[in-house]
Amino acid sequence: MKSNNALGPSSSSQRITNSEIDVNDVINSMADIEGHSGATVIFVGSVRNFGMNGKVKGMYYESYTKMAENKIKNIEKLAMEKYSIKKIKVVHRIGELALGNNSVIIALSTPHSKDAFKACKYILARIKQEVPIWKKEILSKGDEKWVDGKSIKTN
Repeated sequence: MKSNNALGPSSSSQRITNSEIDVNDVINSMADIEGHSGATVIFVGSVRNFGMNGKVKGMYYESYTKMAENKIKNIEKLAMEKYSIKKIKVVHRIGELALGNNSVIIALSTPHSKDAFKACKYILARIKQEVPIWKKEILSKGDEKWVDGKSIKTN
């Protein structure tokens, strides 16, 4: 994944990937030498060892990739308008992930910290509600179960 140093979302930015998410690359893409931003928030979601169905040993994410890319791009656009976001990068990983692997990263910068935190929560909630990404828990007992999504309150 290459850095996107232009302000705002890039039309060429990859939002859905089968590859490991390079967190440092995403963080570096938030650099703002012109000083438009006073706050940068980074959220990294990772695979934990428990889930809706008990102890988990891994996770499998599947998506309708083209639609997921477009949905995330639209969420970025809406969030930029609502929260005065200067830079943004959202990447969700799909495929089989092990415990501790990063599944999603949201990085954004705004002039003020309050907006940056609100925007990050807003984006995560919208991703969970609207983006066609499904997850299956790979359980310690050996079975696998698809998980129903959970809504996040944004206020």
